[in-house]
Amino acid sequence: MILFIISEIMFFFAFFWAFFHSSVVPSIWVGNVWANHIQVLNTWNLPFLNTVIILSSGISVTWAHRAIIAGPFTSRKDVILGLLVTIVYGAIFTFIQHYEYVHAGFDISDSVYGSTFYALTGLHGLHVLIGSVFLLVCLFRQIKYHFTFEHHFGFEAAIWYWHFVDVVWLFLFIAVYWWGGS
Repeated sequence: MILFIISEIMFFFAFFWAFFHSSVVPSIWVGNVWANHIQVLNTWNLPFLNTVIILSSGISVTWAHRAIIAGPFTSRKDVILGLLVTIVYGAIFTFIQHYEYVHAGFDISDSVYGSTFYALTGLHGLHVLIGSVFLLVCLFRQIKYHFTFEHHFGFEAAIWYWHFVDVVWLFLFIAVYWWGGS
């Protein structure tokens, strides 16, 4: 799982490289402009709300993780509730991102900014969906008593993946929405 996450980090690194390279040194092939006539999204509206949601989901999945590793000293319901809250946060995040895409003033064919914006945020959105499904499977397994405080690696792997998604979003928010949108 660690090797898989490292490969995903490199995948995102390539897209961030394209984003920064194109923004700092736009080539003649793109008209020497970065975001020509694009009305970028307001950083402090939906993107900031999504940041709060994804960071809150990191807290709720950590709550579920701490509940399972505490073993018989905590309620099994805390694990289930923590997972359920995280999955709901993931669904809300996905809905807001879809809303943002529908109402954005630009699309993927609008300059390099549009291409890299949709590539990065779309790839991240796909990872949120995959992580939500991963956590949903863990929720069903927890309901069926498949995890114990001694045996829960599948759950732990899902948490690593979810925290990877959290950290990537922080980089996206800072780079694409805050820095790239100014």
